[in-house]
Amino acid sequence: MPVMVKTCVTSGKATCIEPMTEHAREQEPRASAASFAVAVLFTIFVFSTPAKWATLHLASLLIVLSLACSTCSFWSAPATRLYTRYTLIWLLPVVAATLAQHTLGLETATRWSEQFTLILRILGVGLGLLLLLDKQWISLRRIGFIVIVCLVLHAAIGISQWVTHSDSSLTAWRAIRIDGIVGNPNPFGFFMALGVVLCASLLRKDKESQAIRISLWMATTIFVLAILGSGSRGAVIAAAAGMAVVFPPSSPRRIGVYIAILGTLASAYFVSNWQDTNAYSDGTRMAALQFSLESIAQRPLTGWGFESFTHLPNHSGINSPHNMLLDLALSSGVLTLAAFLVALALVTYTLGRSRAPLARTLLALIAVAFVAGTFEYSVLSATHFRGPWVLIFALACHVVAGDDRNNGAQQPCA
Repeated sequence: MPVMVKTCVTSGKATCIEPMTEHAREQEPRASAASFAVAVLFTIFVFSTPAKWATLHLASLLIVLSLACSTCSFWSAPATRLYTRYTLIWLLPVVAATLAQHTLGLETATRWSEQFTLILRILGVGLGLLLLLDKQWISLRRIGFIVIVCLVLHAAIGISQWVTHSDSSLTAWRAIRIDGIVGNPNPFGFFMALGVVLCASLLRKDKESQAIRISLWMATTIFVLAILGSGSRGAVIAAAAGMAVVFPPSSPRRIGVYIAILGTLASAYFVSNWQDTNAYSDGTRMAALQFSLESIAQRPLTGWGFESFTHLPNHSGINSPHNMLLDLALSSGVLTLAAFLVALALVTYTLGRSRAPLARTLLALIAVAFVAGTFEYSVLSATHFRGPWVLIFALACHVVAGDDRNNGAQQPCA
């Protein structure tokens, strides 16, 4: 009977070859079934996130429940410890702010049920995703494939709205703003920006086959059309920020290309009537900015609570700060904002030092999410925005931990 072998890793450093036991051979079909089930679950999670369907909450719950399959080795793994540390850096101040709000008797204080839900959706889902990777029930390559396919489907739905609209035009930008099944052009544009930056980053790799590269180019084109169709200025700027990370302006030629592109876009914006169309939107955002700063100044340490913006005294007009950083300070105080920025800086610094192939890709996606957050979304209460943050941060910890392990000194098995 031929001897089957497998590669094993001891203590994350030493590699060895040992015979595969009969029990291990019996486990292979179960592992394949688990991989298929996890792929379906992750597909539901990704596709449901932009639309905020009920299936998103179901998939998130199942991902959290998967932690019941964890072992002690998972909780001591570098990726788990990294994600837990970076997340608790800013989640603990959020909890402390909620406790202070209830102690002071604020009517707008964050409800404890909302606080518990946030912890599950940030810490629980992130750790659950890391467990799926740790168990090898899903791979980074499959995650990338699922994300791109799901985003292409969303883009196709949005573009079909524009194509079938009776007043569609190639010149009247923002006259018709597509949103697919997301329900809002700005979040729709944000997800398309993630897609175009992800594809551009993968196209930098020379190892991909010609068929995959053609597919990535087609997906990139679809995402660009969807961004333009959304009419979201924030999505354009967020995508540009991500592309600047993927292709840093490190040479005079590249700097010249960036200046030419920015100059062309600025000229087109100011010589057209686009700025007149956006005047009302800009005015309401500035009013929200001023009101947010005034409210933060009244309670800088504790904040007012999640989604308290519309319930504050003298509120009128827009429904939220439309800025992730302002929302953090308004909801849970400036200490929470500072802690979030520290955690973000640590993740960014760690990725910047990593030599892992996907490090720059994740840095670019973080840039997209951060820039988009400064224009629109709340990581505390925006369901469609929280999902990408959790996924990107979890993958960053997984990649960094794997890079550290691969750089460790390898020893023969005992």
